[in-house]
Amino acid sequence: MSLSNHSAWVLLLMFSIILAGCSKLVRKDSPTISHIHIGHALTGWPQTPNKRGLLVTAELSSVAAATNSDLFLQATRNGNFENAKKYLKEVVLNVDPALLDPSFAEDYGLRKSAAQAITHLRLASEVDDASTNVQRTITQTNIKASQIIDRADELTAFLDAGLKSEDILELEIIAEEVNRTLLSIAGGPEIASGYGLFELREDIEKMVAREDPPYQTVESWYLFNLVKLPDGQWGFSSRRSRGAAGVGY
Repeated sequence: MSLSNHSAWVLLLMFSIILAGCSKLVRKDSPTISHIHIGHALTGWPQTPNKRGLLVTAELSSVAAATNSDLFLQATRNGNFENAKKYLKEVVLNVDPALLDPSFAEDYGLRKSAAQAITHLRLASEVDDASTNVQRTITQTNIKASQIIDRADELTAFLDAGLKSEDILELEIIAEEVNRTLLSIAGGPEIASGYGLFELREDIEKMVAREDPPYQTVESWYLFNLVKLPDGQWGFSSRRSRGAAGVGY
């Protein structure tokens, strides 16, 4: 091997080592796309109140809705039509604000937050860097999670009927169904059986705890700048290119 060829080979080797080191650094410092989608469910999403995670937003909305639902039911049983309508509207705002006003369509209530949380968890399982742990867990929880959305759709139908009702006895029947359905959606240890948002969050947190390499809370820059590029791949927008190169999802 000539001196010039040897020098070129050494430079190529050094360059390869540098690239390998950079690759390791990127993998160490940057979260996986799968973990970013999980972060959207658990940590933060730009459009939710206080930029909370979608699943967290859905669960908190279910708590608020259940509280107002109790007051709604109590008002109907007391024959107080005015209060019944007042608390019914509060439940609607917690669940699906667009039922009250189409201009609220961008607001995040229980139904929208839960649906988008489930979508992001599914995306977390479908990207190339998803671990077997994530793939297996999301596959197992997806059917049960989709049933939560079915119940949320059932709930919105009851709420819509309540908004149109002018009869206190009819409202009492609706309030009982709203109360029962909300408890089923929320889930929790006080519910004897079923699968709600509480159980879904527990399953996802257990999945996160099993991740190897360990899951770390995703920084807000990654959470709020992930976009789907025109070629179908995931990438990040920059402050200069945000909204230009990629599309929201």
